[in-house]
Amino acid sequence: MTVTEPTYKTIAAKKLKERDEKFIKEWLIAEDQLPDQSVKDVTKFIEKNNLLTPSEVEITESDAPTIVGNIKSKKWRAVQVMEAFGKRATIAHQLTNCLSEIFFEEGLQTAKELDEYQDKTGETKGPLHGLPFSVKDNFNVKGHDSTIGMVNLSFKKVDNDAVLVDLLRKLGAVLYVKTNVPVAMMMPETNNHIFGNTTNPMNRALSAGGSSGGECALIRMKGAPIGVGSDIGGSLRIPASFQNLYTLRPSFGRFPTYGCTSGLPGLESVNSVNGPISTSLESMELYCKSIIDSEPWLHDGKVIELPWRDVELPSKLNIAVLVDDGYVRPTPPIRRGMKIAIDKLKEAGHDIIEWDGSDHVEMAKIIGKFFLSDGGHHIKQITEPTGEPFFEYMKGYESAQDLGVPGLWKLHAERTSMMKKFLDKWNNTSSKTANGKPIDAIIMPATPFAGSPNHKFRDYVGYTSPFNLVDYSAGIIPVTRADKDLDPKDPVCTNYSNSDKMIWEDYDPEETHGGAVSIQIVGRRLQEEKVIKMMKVVSSLLDDEI
Repeated sequence: MTVTEPTYKTIAAKKLKERDEKFIKEWLIAEDQLPDQSVKDVTKFIEKNNLLTPSEVEITESDAPTIVGNIKSKKWRAVQVMEAFGKRATIAHQLTNCLSEIFFEEGLQTAKELDEYQDKTGETKGPLHGLPFSVKDNFNVKGHDSTIGMVNLSFKKVDNDAVLVDLLRKLGAVLYVKTNVPVAMMMPETNNHIFGNTTNPMNRALSAGGSSGGECALIRMKGAPIGVGSDIGGSLRIPASFQNLYTLRPSFGRFPTYGCTSGLPGLESVNSVNGPISTSLESMELYCKSIIDSEPWLHDGKVIELPWRDVELPSKLNIAVLVDDGYVRPTPPIRRGMKIAIDKLKEAGHDIIEWDGSDHVEMAKIIGKFFLSDGGHHIKQITEPTGEPFFEYMKGYESAQDLGVPGLWKLHAERTSMMKKFLDKWNNTSSKTANGKPIDAIIMPATPFAGSPNHKFRDYVGYTSPFNLVDYSAGIIPVTRADKDLDPKDPVCTNYSNSDKMIWEDYDPEETHGGAVSIQIVGRRLQEEKVIKMMKVVSSLLDDEI
């Protein structure tokens, strides 16, 4: 379809205006109080400038178990907690542009009703009673849009909550915002034609990552104690690794996905999954246990009936490590972070072996083919009527060719064969470990960089997407921060690939200074409990400032 006069700018401007009018004016800080763009690190800006009361700071600095515990004891009330996080989320947005949908008034009303329920019954509504929750834009919340960064989906308010949102409400959670995403959630940095770019609060010259970038920016600024994002190729792990947050990419079927808006609806060759994001592993664990204890398999036909399990780890873990996949060499801060983690694990007596990642590139390529397998039909169908142009990273959807059923079936067979080879390779590590048992986990980077410069992610998600292909559980653990003095640029590019060359050229120690350095830990399929426990073990060994 040819559009002679694009309408996307007009629609986007109207939608942006609608969002901005929903802020509570008393919670906004004056423009002249905001730092200019030369101030890169804004993670401590709220505290340093006394923008919240001491009580509000205490509340928003607390983890989820502490918050629900204090509400249960009535030290804090749900309304008090909601107001504190609403104010902090507002300022976080002013600093990073992280929000897409705002419904503070609804959140305050929910909190009021929870307080009244507690006063009347003497009981709390559930394990998440009064806990503020933010969700990524794709989670349908009744009465609000799920634009997923696409102009044509503005002003199409949904009629029903997603299953996960409904469960959160029943468990006592308070929903109050949704967070920004890239177009169709298919870019690894968060930018779109409606709400614009979300920046990284650790260094605003760097991307927040994507597609759960808005969610991660809000959590990093402590505008929510916990949030939920989604991952189809790295969309939880990339932004969490860019902002030194904890996250869990679960296997498909562990948490409900029904009722979410998808950028590629009907794509089941590789499934999108959702998982928690937080500054606290204890908060993540509370979320996981609460959702699974609510028996989500009774509400979503694709959830596996698998209760939350108590897992006991061996005293010494078998861990395979991959520092460099041979296609894109990680930049110096990431390699330093890997060395810190490996050295600490060895000092603690864990058995460390090398992991062969030579097949990861092929796995990443298969994932990429799945994303384009409909010839970009769905995305073009939504963008063309408004004349919305494609971002450079999305150009593949503009030129993609429909694989057709025979081509898709052939690709499925390749995927299944690759999954079996990967499983065998994992099992065969028993021949390399000291105790003769297979590895418990792989530890490796999530991306080659400590936050990429805005609009320069390039084209490689080969450190995350292979685990979407095999559907393994994976988490992110913060390690340290990039340091211009400790992480000088490599004098010569390794020249593995064109992607490798571009990333080497983009890396600037000065520009990346203060960026996040995280690592990825991968467990087997459906081993979410074990992955979280292993994250706790590894995290306890790391004591750098993050």
